Amino acid sequence: MPFRLEHCTPSDMPRLFELISLSFAHEHEYIEAVFPAHDTPAGRAAGAERMLATMESDMYATFLKVVDDEGEMIAGAKWNLYDGTIPPEIDVSGDYWESEEEKEYAAHMFRMYLGPRRKAIRESGGRLLCEWF
Repeated sequence: MPFRLEHCTPSDMPRLFELISLSFAHEHEYIEAVFPAHDTPAGRAAGAERMLATMESDMYATFLKVVDDEGEMIAGAKWNLYDGTIPPEIDVSGDYWESEEEKEYAAHMFRMYLGPRRKAIRESGGRLLCEWF
C-alpha cells in the first residue's frame, strides 16, 4: 500500500486532532491537561479548532499528513522550523477548561512540556527544527 506525504489543509484538522487523541489516549498528562475531554465529540471539535487557529497564525508551523492510497489520513505531524528567529513564548488561552484551577494546571503543563524546547530554540539562536506531535 503506497503512502503519500502531503501538507494538511484546514479541512484536515478534525481528522488530525482525532489521530492525536487516539494516539495519546489517556496516557499523556500534557494532552490530558491542555486538551480537556479530547476523546469526546465536543473536545475533539475544540482541539480541531485550536489546531486550525495554530495553522493559521503560527508562521513557523507546518502541518503534514500521511495518506494511504485511498486518500485517508493515517498520520500527521506539526513541525516548527526556526531559521534564525526566536519566536515569542505563548501560553494557553481560551475557555476550554471547567475551572480556573484546571486552566492554571494546563498552563503549567504547557510551560513545563515546552520549556526544554524553548531553551533549545534560544540556545540555537533560533536555528532549530522541532516536531510537536
